[in-house]
Amino acid sequence: MLIETHSHLNDKAFDADRRETVERAFAAGVGKIVEIACQPSEWAQGEAFCAAWPGRARCAFGAHPEYTRTLAPEVLAQLEGYLAKPCAIALGEVGVDHWWDIGPKESQLALLGLQLPLCAKFDKPAVFHARNGRTPELNAYADLLADLKKWDYKPARRFRGVLHCFSGTWEDAKAGLDLGLCLGVNGAFTYKKNGAVREAAKRAGIENIVLETDCPYLPPEGSRGKRNDPSFIPEIAAMVAAHLGLSNGAVAEKTTANAYGLFGEF
Repeated sequence: MLIETHSHLNDKAFDADRRETVERAFAAGVGKIVEIACQPSEWAQGEAFCAAWPGRARCAFGAHPEYTRTLAPEVLAQLEGYLAKPCAIALGEVGVDHWWDIGPKESQLALLGLQLPLCAKFDKPAVFHARNGRTPELNAYADLLADLKKWDYKPARRFRGVLHCFSGTWEDAKAGLDLGLCLGVNGAFTYKKNGAVREAAKRAGIENIVLETDCPYLPPEGSRGKRNDPSFIPEIAAMVAAHLGLSNGAVAEKTTANAYGLFGEF
């Protein structure tokens, strides 16, 4: 079995065929799906998504850094209610984004700081977003990981969180691993220009990797330009297996165990 640890299946890109897309993923060998509801308008949709596939879908709830300037405090207060729901599996995605003009680092970290205490309150891991800017000094990984050094959350599970859609260096990966995080690997791992990401994942080892798509974005190399969906997880797993010198079965077994080490069994 494979686990899709990061999807956006409530995106409007799936409005015409959402159920068929999910069922196709299950038929392809994806046993479970983690949906990400990272804006208030998606929170109720995330709960409904889990209800549609009981036992096979869970949801992360959070406020993405793009809402740094616009999220009202009274709306953020509703997040606690969603994380208390049985379908909730994580906080997220939350973090730092320097690619878009969404607010200064200090404001983004302040929004993150309002949410992180919920991990300890509900014993949920965090799904972290980090996207560097267009110049070297805009290093989202450095800013996020430096801030997380003061994060006081110690779950019984193996991982405290995941660096979703990992696109950093080995140094970034190592800093994340040292903080109890794992790496989310998706279709971008297969892109020709991403040799540094592949090398970081190899050095991190399969014991620190979970699989994701971030659909509808970032399909594997052979499908670039098309809509991504969880049925691509087996292809991503096969690429990881080839690069790390492992069998497809070993990657499925180990990444599934890692997903449970992150979220708990579900």
